[in-house]
Amino acid sequence: MRVGFVALCGVFGAGCLTETVYVCPPGSEVTASQRCGAACASGELDAEVCAQVRQACADGRLGAQDCVGLDVDMGVLDLGMDAAPPDMGDDLGPDLGPDLGVCGACGNGTVCDPDSMTCVQCVTAADCTGPLGQCNAMHQCVACLTEAHCDGSTPYCVAETCAACRNNGDCPLTDPVCDTVDHTCGSCQQRSDCNDRSATPACNTSTGDCTLCDIDSESADCPGQRCFNQTSCTECRPGTASVDCTMPSESRCNTIGECAACTMDAHCSHITGLPRCVGGTCRACTVTTEASDCSGNTCHPTMLTCTTTPRFSRAVCQSCVSDTECTQGGPGNTFRCVRMNFQGTDLGGFCLRAANVPAPSGWCSPFLTPIRFSEPLWLRDRTVLRHRPDRHIVWRGPRAPEKRRVLKRVSVGMHG
Repeated sequence: MRVGFVALCGVFGAGCLTETVYVCPPGSEVTASQRCGAACASGELDAEVCAQVRQACADGRLGAQDCVGLDVDMGVLDLGMDAAPPDMGDDLGPDLGPDLGVCGACGNGTVCDPDSMTCVQCVTAADCTGPLGQCNAMHQCVACLTEAHCDGSTPYCVAETCAACRNNGDCPLTDPVCDTVDHTCGSCQQRSDCNDRSATPACNTSTGDCTLCDIDSESADCPGQRCFNQTSCTECRPGTASVDCTMPSESRCNTIGECAACTMDAHCSHITGLPRCVGGTCRACTVTTEASDCSGNTCHPTMLTCTTTPRFSRAVCQSCVSDTECTQGGPGNTFRCVRMNFQGTDLGGFCLRAANVPAPSGWCSPFLTPIRFSEPLWLRDRTVLRHRPDRHIVWRGPRAPEKRRVLKRVSVGMHG
């Protein structure tokens, strides 16, 4: 340490600074014009002082550079000594021999820094080994100085340590938060943890991932749509079908958030007046449920809408659209609504009794209904209903007044 123009040798182990006066040994009042070892070698210092210098070199109070020269012939005869005093023998040990040189005392994992003439951990990266393979400006071995020294799962150099992240932007969506202490990526705990991710601003607290949306911020994350499973913006999500899926053909919210066809009556419960799911569409009624669906009226079997016809109200040969419109007269008098076709013309349905009798050849059984009339039965297009003894038929023929006769009984059916 420099004090005025006096250089202190060995203070704090730093050696002597290049000044004009040196204190030898440290803490004494003896000074020399050169380093202590050299002053002893040249005879500038007497033997008693040099013995103290040797001791200071041995116990480390003087640095190696201040001790250089002690092993040189110090001119014993010139000092008036018959022989070298015992205390100036080999007590310095072999580490202070001529092979030590400047900083020769460095060891135990240290090297000599030629600039400061001090023992340090490293001067270059070659002095560092293992995971701490770089030498920083403070001559300390560290893991990294730049990203080029890092790779794999810890690609970033943070505070001379290879780390997984520097900030949240370095972390994946599945572990989106960079810990500010150990610089590892972890789970999000709240929406604010994902604020810097414009594409995935929401936090799924169950998985710890930053996601597209959350229900609480649905209107902001998915304008005009729904947040489905926090992963996509869709038409609907579970629990919103009654609001989002109101078309009879798309009344259900499916597993990917789309309005889809119903598969059960429950999917139609929110469609007013269309409580039944038939073939993927919500309809007003079915024939089997018409009693409750149509307030006592019948359900049209093909249109699946409620009619204005009360159930079991149509008599024999009256028009009908379903069996349940025909009156039922008990055992043996079961009536069905039978669709009639005459010469290619669809005449619609009529209530006919299901007769338990063999049908004439060529007729569609089992419907036979007797009709009584006193005049020939004229139908459209000059068609007349006539009777032949061998079979019951409906046939078309020209009007022939001269052949008219009263038919007492005719059975009408469908020709095969």
